[in-house]
Amino acid sequence: MSLPLPLDSTVDGPPLDEPARHAWSTLLLALLRGFTLSGWIAVAIVSGLHGAAAGFGLGVVFDFLALALAGFLFVALFDGIATLLWKVLNLVLPRLRLGRLNEALQAVPGALIGRAVGILLMIFGSLLWPESIFQFVTLPLPGKVIALAVAVGGALWAGSRVVKRPARRLGGAVAAVAVPLAALLWLLWPGFDGYLARPAPVNPPDAAPPFDNPSAPGPFAVRSLSYGRGDNRHRPEYGAEAALTTPAVDGSAIYAGYQGFSQTYFEWYNGFDFTHLPLNGLVWYPEGDGPFPLVLIVHGNHAMTHPSDPGYAYLGEHLASRGMIAVSVDENFLNGHAFQDPDMAEMPLRAWLLLKHLAAWRGWATTPGNPFYGRVDLERIALIGHSRGGEAVAHAAEMNVRPVGRIGTVSRAQEFGFGIRGVVAVAPCDSRYKPAGRPLTLRNADYLLLAGGHDADMNYLDGLGQYSRTTFSENPDGFKALAYLYRANHGNFNTIWGNADQGWFESLVLNRRPLLSAEAQQQVAKVLITGFLEASLNEREAYRALFYNPAAAREWLPDDLIVTQYQAAGFVPVITNDAGRPGVLNATGEGVRAEGVTSAEVAIPRLRNGDTTVPNRATVLEWTAGQTPTYSLVLPPADVAAWALTAEDALSFSLSSAMADVPPGAVDVELTSANGATARLSLADFGPLPPPLPAQLAKAEWVAASPGLELTLPTPYEQVDQTFDLPLAAFVAANADFEPGQLATIALLFDGAAAGGIRVDDIGFRRP
Repeated sequence: MSLPLPLDSTVDGPPLDEPARHAWSTLLLALLRGFTLSGWIAVAIVSGLHGAAAGFGLGVVFDFLALALAGFLFVALFDGIATLLWKVLNLVLPRLRLGRLNEALQAVPGALIGRAVGILLMIFGSLLWPESIFQFVTLPLPGKVIALAVAVGGALWAGSRVVKRPARRLGGAVAAVAVPLAALLWLLWPGFDGYLARPAPVNPPDAAPPFDNPSAPGPFAVRSLSYGRGDNRHRPEYGAEAALTTPAVDGSAIYAGYQGFSQTYFEWYNGFDFTHLPLNGLVWYPEGDGPFPLVLIVHGNHAMTHPSDPGYAYLGEHLASRGMIAVSVDENFLNGHAFQDPDMAEMPLRAWLLLKHLAAWRGWATTPGNPFYGRVDLERIALIGHSRGGEAVAHAAEMNVRPVGRIGTVSRAQEFGFGIRGVVAVAPCDSRYKPAGRPLTLRNADYLLLAGGHDADMNYLDGLGQYSRTTFSENPDGFKALAYLYRANHGNFNTIWGNADQGWFESLVLNRRPLLSAEAQQQVAKVLITGFLEASLNEREAYRALFYNPAAAREWLPDDLIVTQYQAAGFVPVITNDAGRPGVLNATGEGVRAEGVTSAEVAIPRLRNGDTTVPNRATVLEWTAGQTPTYSLVLPPADVAAWALTAEDALSFSLSSAMADVPPGAVDVELTSANGATARLSLADFGPLPPPLPAQLAKAEWVAASPGLELTLPTPYEQVDQTFDLPLAAFVAANADFEPGQLATIALLFDGAAAGGIRVDDIGFRRP
């Protein structure tokens, strides 16, 4: 908006005449009054919204009022401080040669300046002070946007009231409404999805899959109950309505709890400390005699006062219908206080509590008269964890047989020893807790990693580390699988969390248009988790094909890109790239040949956050346009004879594009046996090679870079390898003279018409 009177560009000059000085001062005062009044109101309201979203356990109304008052007082504090400083400055101003500006500024009351400074500090406070200090009095980014827009709108409105020209008055009034309205509409705008990679057409399978739809309800009627300590004052299902009563457990030797105000708040809200932690659970179970497998589901970090455990009812009820006892475990009290535990030191306590739940179930299963007496199969147990819970379940599975660190001071291996066969990690973190200072290696339990490409909380595939470290030295039937759901977010696996990965208020700045619906994402969870558990707990091995032949289940899954990996304990490795040092590939010395490429090296994968590496290696090939790139392996005859391959086996390997923004071209696979017979097939016959998978998590780059969100990534692309499974019978069908038992060479032939690159890993054979 233009000023009613022109200002001289020089700082020094003759004083303004009285009408001009009065007009300038009047406008400046109006702008400041409008800014401070509307800004103060806006800060109080958005602070209250922040409080209602965070939840302090006072109830929505009082949570709102508590932080609204905090925002009001925060501005008032700076009002007083800045007013005092303004009075001091007014003593200095007459001595400065500021000309017209001096006269105008001296007419501004210090209280207005102070209030304006307070509002601005409230809006931009998290840029100036550590978040841990002002966690609850600095505004999240949507609050900053709203407060600033409303304050500016208020200033424009007040300014428009004192200008004399009708056109300028109308323009100021329109701008006063347009600025906050534009901010509100931008926050409500769901975002954009024009950048999304699209799934390639998938050929329908030649035959029906060898298993039924895992997401279809099973034959069992489902019943439910809850258990708890019996005295929960917030949730009657764990208090007076609990069907089974559990004792409190002392976890203070593992994690002592918080300090000062945080611990006081914890004990006030929960009614207990870390020496009397509860064992609470929601149970869905099938009608029948059993014994049934037991599945524990545990949530991750969320507002302690907004319980997360009911958010898995959709999964618990479904698993119970298929003959499994499902328990959603309450560990909301470990979500604690935002000032504490940035390093997740409570992670082993989360894991230990799961084992204490299993101990309670062992007691019920062996106690005559208990409703679960004789109905629980403690040798068929699975643990499912989401977010922090996804890391905790891996620790629990290891602590079950090898208590270490502080766990070893309160429990011994003989206390547990449950039959934990499977572990499912949903959007997990990894290595936040390192037993004996080293990342956890999960041994001998089947493992499923399920994660989303548009996760705005765990915004890189951190669980890939645990997947890579999972081994089966003592479990010849073990397997591990990965499913990367491109358009999934963090929260929609839990019906309470939904699509607000940063909390409902903070998530207004996230790009949510690309996301799958909650129903679609939960459908994927039911298909893949149920299929995994059928294979792991019920030994229905046909379900393993969900992960090495995902096209078999496409009719039950949403139309989205899903990248899968699979490897079993019986995998026969040919080359895994894990021996020797990473670096330049020896193209001829070990039967490995890379031809028609500009570079060939063994590299350690790095996740899209730019810092996290995966304990794995892969061969990376790159070529220029017009080449005929080939990667081939000459197999030692003695090894081939020992493998004794048949048409029942399958060639297995993983591939992805090595170029972040370049789609992969066509790939052919050629096998040659010692008798000279060659069989060549197109990889497309066994499934599409996934394109690069970009994700834009925020509505704008400046949003991603704002303090607290931590969404700035060096690259929007997460490189995830796809496992391909090529039955040797298909090569025999292509050339009847091909002899699997005499396999001599494996060759991958790439389309070099355009420049490109490929990452290849874990070449070997899947045994039936």
